[in-house]
Amino acid sequence: MHFTPKAFLRHVPNGLLQDYFAKRSQLQELQWDQLSETGIEAVHDAILQLPEAQVQEICGHFRAVWEMAAREYTPWLIQVAREHGVDLAASMQRQSNAYERAFRVFLEHPAIFEEAKALAHWESLPRRSTEKRNGMPKMAPAINELTLEQFGATVSRYYQEAQGRGEHCKVEHFVRSGHIDFFFAYPADYSDTMICYEDDGNFARKEWKPAFEVVVMFDRNTGAAELYAEGSADVRENLAGIFARTVLGVDEVPKRVPKPPYDLQPLLNPHFRFPTRPEDKILYVRLKSIRLQKWNDDGRIIFDAGGRNSRKSALDLVAEALNEVRLPRDKFRATQAAFQAVFENGRKRPKTVNFTITHPAGCSLRDSDEDLILRRCLRDWGIANDE
Repeated sequence: MHFTPKAFLRHVPNGLLQDYFAKRSQLQELQWDQLSETGIEAVHDAILQLPEAQVQEICGHFRAVWEMAAREYTPWLIQVAREHGVDLAASMQRQSNAYERAFRVFLEHPAIFEEAKALAHWESLPRRSTEKRNGMPKMAPAINELTLEQFGATVSRYYQEAQGRGEHCKVEHFVRSGHIDFFFAYPADYSDTMICYEDDGNFARKEWKPAFEVVVMFDRNTGAAELYAEGSADVRENLAGIFARTVLGVDEVPKRVPKPPYDLQPLLNPHFRFPTRPEDKILYVRLKSIRLQKWNDDGRIIFDAGGRNSRKSALDLVAEALNEVRLPRDKFRATQAAFQAVFENGRKRPKTVNFTITHPAGCSLRDSDEDLILRRCLRDWGIANDE
């Protein structure tokens, strides 16, 4: 569902809404105990009567909670809370829906909410613009306002000289698990014109400078850094040097770690299986689809097992369709495969992870606990080489 204030109000219990507005000393005139859970018109109309700046702030809060209510983000709230010594798992089981769970964290643990929101955003960044480097010093950076200002100022100068933008650059920092530093830098983008309404309702065109992102994740224990920045590899090379010099105080920047190559040819072996370890708690793995391409030919064949039969594999279709005389398997190379892994989680509905591998270096897995298990499984299956 798309976010709207009314849709948000319908999904959140009135008691939480009352707590939210009480903290802001707003909507105190509403008879909350007389409102039904679905009768949100009175609340919505009361919000619209507030000053425009307050309405915008409220909608910003509601949108942030709405986004964190996504099913894949709830584990981040639980994990970050646990790292802060707060157990949310038990209480979340008693709450009615994901919107209530996210909103309660927003109200009761705002620092946990913001950290989980930042981590969820990091996980959503496109991996094609992310590079990893090992060999940085294993150290705790000396983080203070001066360090962050120097990092931001140097990033700003780089973008001004290289791309004619980035006049300003704000840097935000937080530490996760006691040893992973996140740096979110926001350089100013090129000027643009925005068509909008001002607070007094007048229609206007305004010049503004949006911000874009540069993100660095640094692990003090391993000396590994991951850097996200849109643009070419040279841009990330230069930004990695800036980070090493201004934050870590080193001059020599380790070379980037090449993305691990993937070989999907083992899947074409008729005897291929997906062995797993008992401690992984994987119920089963199946190949949902596979894309084959003839050697020295642009033609492609896609075998898709569909989703109705959870145990049917695309390899079954390959065995049925390919003629070992006219179209033997060794005449094809596998260029893309979609997998489904189902994990036992102690609940009635097991956890399902869908992911895609594209030859030679594409992988949609990220860094959740299940994803890390599957990354290791790919190496065990002979699909991924050691990183």
